[in-house]
Amino acid sequence: MKKYISIAMLVGALTFTSGCGAEISKVAEEHSQMVMSSIENKAEAKTMAVEKPNVEQLSTDLIDRIVQETDANYKVKQFQSIEEIEQHLQKIASKELSSQIADVYFEEREGGLYLVPTELFPWVDTDKPYELDQISEFEYKLTQSNQSDLYGAYTIDIDFIYENNHWIIKNFEIK
Repeated sequence: MKKYISIAMLVGALTFTSGCGAEISKVAEEHSQMVMSSIENKAEAKTMAVEKPNVEQLSTDLIDRIVQETDANYKVKQFQSIEEIEQHLQKIASKELSSQIADVYFEEREGGLYLVPTELFPWVDTDKPYELDQISEFEYKLTQSNQSDLYGAYTIDIDFIYENNHWIIKNFEIK
């Protein structure tokens, strides 16, 4: 009896999978193409020379993206939610940094996005000298010491990484 059940299950399995053969072959072929494409992209990225980041432009762009046009009550005109402003920041900053900035400078309330009225953090003065060190082919660190009336003496370190075929600000530290 066990022998007949085993044979019936085998025949049933073969019958079931024979109808799926074409579909399984198609899935396997698509998977193979995706794997080969991924390998080719990685090989191309390794042979492609990556230019160093335009740190002055990226630094300026980050501040420009934080400073938003608002109405008299600080309601942001261009964006409606934290998620929207984070996506806007992520074009030039890491996801983690974008989230941290949005948490400090923006809040959602009364059906909109509001800028929290506060001073911006001290930042790079692109008119003054800075050091730019290459950490790896895909990572640089900018260091600049500055002085301001508001913050006094400070040093800023900004990490830039090459991600998804362009440079972004990974994070920064102010000391």
